[in-house]
Amino acid sequence: MALSEFRYNKRRKHYAYIFGKKGQLYKNILLTSKPKRKKKKKNGNYKVYKNVALYKHPNPNKNTKQYVIDAVVKDTKNSFSKTKLNWQFHKYDKRKIKRIKKGKWE
Repeated sequence: MALSEFRYNKRRKHYAYIFGKKGQLYKNILLTSKPKRKKKKKNGNYKVYKNVALYKHPNPNKNTKQYVIDAVVKDTKNSFSKTKLNWQFHKYDKRKIKRIKKGKWE
């Protein structure tokens, strides 16, 4: 069975959806509550990236707006918390996640 679970990523300080394993590294997608993120460039300026909005929060007990950072990140097993969260994506969000996993999100 394929790996598909939610855990807290201690290294990146975000909740993460873990979906694959390659050697010692786990592939994951980070969840965030902010619609945009900034990345500093060499010349001191910032580049602004838009995060992908989700239809519904993966946590069934929350109704706040949630976003996904549209990049696959690889981290080691000790980067994640021990507790596995009982979350799941809404059926409208699964296509977005599938496209991010394959690297076809624009």
